[in-house]
Amino acid sequence: MDLTWWTKLAFLFFYIATLFLFACGDSFDRKTKNSALPLVKISPIDGKEMVLIPPGEFIMGTNKTDDEKTHLKIGSVKPLFLDQHPIRKIFLDSYYIDKYEVTNEEYKQFLDSSGYDELPGHWDNGTYAEGTGRYPVTHVTWREALTYALWAQKTLPTEAQWEKAARGVDGRVYPWGDVYEKGKSNMDIDGARGLVEVGTYPDDISPYKVYDLGGNVMEWTMDWYLAYPGSTYKNPRYGKILKVLRGNAFQKAGHYFLDAYRYSFSRTEADPNDYFENVGFRCVALVAFPSKFSLE
Repeated sequence: MDLTWWTKLAFLFFYIATLFLFACGDSFDRKTKNSALPLVKISPIDGKEMVLIPPGEFIMGTNKTDDEKTHLKIGSVKPLFLDQHPIRKIFLDSYYIDKYEVTNEEYKQFLDSSGYDELPGHWDNGTYAEGTGRYPVTHVTWREALTYALWAQKTLPTEAQWEKAARGVDGRVYPWGDVYEKGKSNMDIDGARGLVEVGTYPDDISPYKVYDLGGNVMEWTMDWYLAYPGSTYKNPRYGKILKVLRGNAFQKAGHYFLDAYRYSFSRTEADPNDYFENVGFRCVALVAFPSKFSLE
């Protein structure tokens, strides 16, 4: 379903407001050596710590192949890697990304401040379970996540923004490097086997000091599940129907236990109207108008 006209206007307002709030704000911890932009900012609406991702190119996607057709051996209809082809260099303008995923207590703040009345599916009596305030909020649809982001005068990351924040510019396959190590993140059977507080795994950290991109929950992105430019892989699920999830989670199923599906360039697709126990989100904020501006 395409965005309605009022949602598009909200996006335009967001881009304008972001320029003023984030380019002119004063709250920060450290500054870059070669730029006036602080490396860390505090979001003025939801109070979240955000990390600067500087402008420049990064390596997106992969050219890996699965010549042994592993997906057939494990009962998956989706071949490994092909929807992540081709590998290419992408230029992105500067942006800020939340250091941690949005938590239950932060989502509750949004509900209380905005009057929005769509609660996460697993909350009782209008709030989250005791002791889970610092857990990432889950059971929210894509549109609910986007509504939070717009309230905070931010938006959801594109696939490219999410992947650059996770991989940096050296093409690494995990946020921490190129070698998978058990216990680095809250991922599948190698993790806590349940949600944990954001930032619990200190080694699950990207080159830009963004946490939990390797595990705990998968995360909604802005993008529809479409073929990458230059891809020859045909998938009947492509189209403006499903949204892309990025990252890994404490719990997946079947073929997702394979190391091959744990890379930072892996893509998962989902109906934007659904919600899941292992899907959350984080937000981004721009510091300049993008080179190509589109509301599609």
